[in-house]
Amino acid sequence: MKKFICTLLIILLIIGTTVAHSSNKNDYSGNEIIFADAGWDSVKFHNAVAGLIAEVLYGYTWREVPGSSAVLHEGLINGEVDIHMEEWTDNIATYEGDLESGKLVELGINFDDNFQGLYVPRYVIEGDPERGIEPMAPDLKYVWDLKNYHNVFQDAENPNMGRIYGGIPGWEVDTILYNKYLHYDLDDNFIYFRPGSDAALASAITSAYERGEPIVAYYWEPTWLLGKLDMVLLQDEPYIDDTAFKEGKTELPPVEVTIAVSNNFYKNNPEMVNFLSKYKTSSSLTSKALAYMQDTGADYEETAKWFLQEHDNLIDEWLNEEDAKIIRTYLAGNEVQDSATWLYEIPFKIPLDLNKIDESIRAFSVKYDSFFNSIRLVLGNLVSIIYNILAFIPWFIFLIVVFLLGWRMSNSIGKGILYAILLLLIGVVGFWSHMIQTLSIVIASVVISLLFGFPIGVFLSTSDKADRIMRPILDTMQTMPVFVYLIPALLFFGLGNPPAVIATTIYAIVPIIRLTNHGIRQIEEELIEASIAFGSTKLQSLIKVQIPQALPTIMAGVNQTLMMAMSMVVTTSMIGATGLGMEVLIGVNRIEIGRGLISGIAVVIIAVILDRITQGLVKRSEVNNSGK
Repeated sequence: MKKFICTLLIILLIIGTTVAHSSNKNDYSGNEIIFADAGWDSVKFHNAVAGLIAEVLYGYTWREVPGSSAVLHEGLINGEVDIHMEEWTDNIATYEGDLESGKLVELGINFDDNFQGLYVPRYVIEGDPERGIEPMAPDLKYVWDLKNYHNVFQDAENPNMGRIYGGIPGWEVDTILYNKYLHYDLDDNFIYFRPGSDAALASAITSAYERGEPIVAYYWEPTWLLGKLDMVLLQDEPYIDDTAFKEGKTELPPVEVTIAVSNNFYKNNPEMVNFLSKYKTSSSLTSKALAYMQDTGADYEETAKWFLQEHDNLIDEWLNEEDAKIIRTYLAGNEVQDSATWLYEIPFKIPLDLNKIDESIRAFSVKYDSFFNSIRLVLGNLVSIIYNILAFIPWFIFLIVVFLLGWRMSNSIGKGILYAILLLLIGVVGFWSHMIQTLSIVIASVVISLLFGFPIGVFLSTSDKADRIMRPILDTMQTMPVFVYLIPALLFFGLGNPPAVIATTIYAIVPIIRLTNHGIRQIEEELIEASIAFGSTKLQSLIKVQIPQALPTIMAGVNQTLMMAMSMVVTTSMIGATGLGMEVLIGVNRIEIGRGLISGIAVVIIAVILDRITQGLVKRSEVNNSGK
């Protein structure tokens, strides 16, 4: 019977695979196209449109590879990416040179009517009577007018300064905007804040808009955000030439957003190359499609079908008559269905309204905005205090302290000297201030983790029921992808160091809870009973006997919490955390190997020194407990 069932399953699998492949009728069946996914909505939308046509007409399968603009451009050159539907040429410093040297092929311009620059909500200038918002900067028109309104766009971490949300680290426009910031002397009363990622930037703008708060930030078209929100582009000096533009002295002109393919794809896929050479849209058309997706909750593939039906004329512009007819038949719902789809996809799905979840969380954050702002202020002050203390210490005193700690914790003068030399290397390469910023965030996160984690661990050790309840919660916290922690921190606390502390604390608090609980529970029952027999209360036994006996395990938890906090340094840079993590992120986004490598090594050096010092504390506590 078992042999019969196995044979039947194999036959069904072979039949299903045969049916699936027989549905494709051209030479490209089974060939896979790899699209670049730079993370923003417009490129994913264009990928869906081109992917739909590639799949229906030519039998390709397709997928997307995520990454930053610079990383995906490099992937295109190396042949790891086949098609990039949105090469923002001004944001890739090497684009023209790579094109001239034949490292990739440009097929045409997707759109070139987009605008970018510094935007403010319209209510900031004109007010909004319906929302009860008075004009905050009525005379704000030009970029240089911002100097008069730094108190309006107040920086959350430094109230005496304003904040300008600049470009994404690694984008060419980030350098241009920073030059503009310096050109108009905005550095006198504004902080140029790098948001870390385009998702973080969009979140900052939408959160401020929902609260009716002032914000000045870089953004670009086409995006659903500018299609939905009433934003005003601040005017600047007219564009003259590329030199003045790159020095930040003029407006940001529209960017030629091109369609580029790898050399290998260009040679081996003539039909797709021909189609993509004719593919052309506009910023306006793209924004409308993204607004439709935002309004209806449609995914990218559904939006692509709607777009082709809504703009039927584009089908004739892109395709020959026969292919256009096939696409129209498909869109009309008369296409031949793939009879083997059910073999590879579950035929039923539970409808989840993710937009409702997003809206409810955003509404909650707006309702309790003052509460979250209070926490943000406390955390911001904590990080600032720690930073000021660390920055006040002369560098040579810092090295002496590290040397002494390394020597005492390891009982080796050689290791103390080594740790001091490694720390000195960070300063020699110019990353000392970045290191101080990183340590400020890590120390603040670890302090909060210990303040909350240690008592929770102690409580769990005294209650089996609480331990059973908390165990799956701690398992979830420990296995959750680290990027997930950035979302609530971003929504409730905005961008910068305070949300970085929150995200890092949530991620790093688990070891101190677990190991405190475990350390106290492993104390021998006879020892606890003996302490009580000699007249100790349960609380006295806990404080004077159990916790001291569990100290080596608790210190191991401190060590692990510290290491997990360090591991979040680079990740939290995506929501604007300053320090070495931001340098790593910029290096990755720009493919600057040297910058990324050196800043990454600096992170490793700090982590190693902190690890060795805290391990020394663990060993000392073990020795003290053993009575030696």
